[in-house]
Amino acid sequence: MMTSEIKGQDIPKRLLSSMTKKQTIPSALLFYGPPGVGKFSLALDFAGEIIGDKDLVKRGVHPDSINIFPEFSEYDSGKIFRIRRAGEYYKLRYFKASISIDRIREIQHYAYLTPMKSDWKTITILQAENMTVNASDAFLKILEEPPKNVLFILITLNPYLLTETIFSRTLGIRFHPLSPDIQKDIIGDPNLRYFGRGIEDTLLLKKIKDMEDELEKIFFHTERKVRIKDWNESLVKKWKIEFLLIYLWKMVEDKYYNGKIDSDRAYKIFSYLKKAYEYYYSNIAAEKILFYLFLKI
Repeated sequence: MMTSEIKGQDIPKRLLSSMTKKQTIPSALLFYGPPGVGKFSLALDFAGEIIGDKDLVKRGVHPDSINIFPEFSEYDSGKIFRIRRAGEYYKLRYFKASISIDRIREIQHYAYLTPMKSDWKTITILQAENMTVNASDAFLKILEEPPKNVLFILITLNPYLLTETIFSRTLGIRFHPLSPDIQKDIIGDPNLRYFGRGIEDTLLLKKIKDMEDELEKIFFHTERKVRIKDWNESLVKKWKIEFLLIYLWKMVEDKYYNGKIDSDRAYKIFSYLKKAYEYYYSNIAAEKILFYLFLKI
């Protein structure tokens, strides 16, 4: 039974509960959706359900369950897991990271070992889209001939960032954004103003609230030609582009709902932000995206 501690996501919980009841567990699942909506929490819960020891799995110490995080230069996997359990993974979300072919080789070796305490083994891969090309190729070989009673759970924001061959060999489960009421309940702050798609977005918005006055002045009270003249690449380091896109989107929503900008202007800005997101996911340089926003909004 899926735990009620995980807020929202009733459809994914029902799907996973049905799998355990009917014993129709596939070799690979793909959890996709916004950051901070319960994908990893539900992955741990489901892994604990089929292995038979939720406590050890959630603590990351069960011998038949492992979690693979992207590699960050200053953090080992143990520290990243502790950061994740503390609800602070959002601090790492937009730093450059990768999953190397060496990590996939470790997975391959682990997957074919006999389980120590359970009939099943689970391998959860977070931000699976960060696999390098060689890592993706190596992982595909495992999926093509999956070991018996081994469940892979891939977690990603966008399933289309994975290779088509990996995507086609997984059973996708979509996670939806969380409502403001659920987020308020989880975070425990009744005074939150801006809400992202999930907890990570909202915590970012809360953390970078000091940007608001600066962005207000530049994007809504400065002439475009003056704004462009003042543009410089140092701003990209000051404002991580993903943070900026999230915050601008919420500012525009707020201004529109409160009658501070009309629907025509709101529509134009949203279209520019949508294009900026497309550039971001296409790996266009952050400097170029920021200049585009200075030029258009």
